[in-house]
Amino acid sequence: MLPSPSNLTNFQRYLKRFAQNDQPAAFEYLIAATISQIFFLPFQSKDNEDNTIKYRVIWGGNINKKSKAISKSPSGPDVICFAYGFYILIESTLRKDANQWRKEFVESLRHYEDFTKNVDKKEVYLVITAPRIHKDTYMGFKQKACEEYNIVVLENSHLANIGNCSCMVPTIRHLDLHQLFTDLVKVLRESVSFDKIGNELNKTISKWQSDVLKREKNVFFGLKAYEAMKKVPNNTVGTSDILLNLKKDRKFKNYLHILGETDVTSYIKDGLLSEKLALLVPTPYEDLFCKVNAIDFKARGLRLIKAVEEIHD
Repeated sequence: MLPSPSNLTNFQRYLKRFAQNDQPAAFEYLIAATISQIFFLPFQSKDNEDNTIKYRVIWGGNINKKSKAISKSPSGPDVICFAYGFYILIESTLRKDANQWRKEFVESLRHYEDFTKNVDKKEVYLVITAPRIHKDTYMGFKQKACEEYNIVVLENSHLANIGNCSCMVPTIRHLDLHQLFTDLVKVLRESVSFDKIGNELNKTISKWQSDVLKREKNVFFGLKAYEAMKKVPNNTVGTSDILLNLKKDRKFKNYLHILGETDVTSYIKDGLLSEKLALLVPTPYEDLFCKVNAIDFKARGLRLIKAVEEIHD
């Protein structure tokens, strides 16, 4: 099982699972796994790369299946994300000192140049990640960003926020993520100082997160309400029982907090009905919902996918 983006929030605890010498490679692995989950794309490592899969995330390192030894990417970008219509090259390091730029990230510009020889440079993003971005790293990439390089600098907390948002909403599109990384390039390009860029990145990510969560709220609340309904043995479940089972759900409360709204009953109803997860049975007292069977829901989804594929064919 791949590590979760939530490991970035307390990555020191994650790193303690590995020997000291293996921690840089383990950090690369965590970043690669996070990108894979953000984009909902197959994860590959260098030892099991499959070029026949067009859209994927590949980590340049690998984990030995027998010894469990973990190895860093020997050359090239640490991670490459082949997304729909664009590419992301990811370079990561645990270094926080002045050597971060000189010993870790200068080489990443050559990786970027090599990669863009065969693809449109406008659709390639170079993403730099570290627990803390050093000022020298900021200054070096700021200069390149002003030369029209698509460069994004992110600290662990920034990438964790993007990852956690993507995990909450399984219907985030690559178009949404494309827009986010375009906006993050702009943050570096237009930043006025090292001291302020962290706050600007937070604001941009928070706005993107709010926009996505508002747009996809029917999916989230529909799934959460359906999950709550499954805890009730009756086939028909009332709004009050659904709310009772959602009171202790952290993701549910966090989503509401981000939206800054409290019309929960309406969210539940709209979510269940728009996502076809339940049938409405109105009563004079409260709305009742009849659960849709998982097999019926899956069959409908597969038919919808087939219809879209036939249009493209």
